[in-house]
Amino acid sequence: MRKFLIFIPIIILGCVNKLQEDRLYLKEIKTKNKVIEWFYYSNVSSTSADYVLLYDTINGESDTIINSTNIKDIRFSNDTITLFFYGKPKKYDDYLIINKTIEYFKIKIDTNSVSKGPIPSRESYLKK
Repeated sequence: MRKFLIFIPIIILGCVNKLQEDRLYLKEIKTKNKVIEWFYYSNVSSTSADYVLLYDTINGESDTIINSTNIKDIRFSNDTITLFFYGKPKKYDDYLIINKTIEYFKIKIDTNSVSKGPIPSRESYLKK
């Protein structure tokens, strides 16, 4: 019984997600004193939802723009964040509603991205 009590904390500590270190970034867009970060968490499952955050470089706070499984791309132009999706924005099987603004940025949604066959693999990187 003592052996199990020793191994349980070791297993739990091994499974703790070091959130900042496990992020695999797909894109970062810097604008003014903000950074738009698009990433997902490295994990064992075959599908992980993507996050798009608006990070404030001055105070270190971030706001989640979207957490979705069908994002194709993100772009920024003229204080507008454009999110491109394969169909309606969704997280796994649930459809999502996205705010039209975040702070002083407008959010535009494009659902016309068409996926023919499986979604192509995406190149990600670790932030240093």
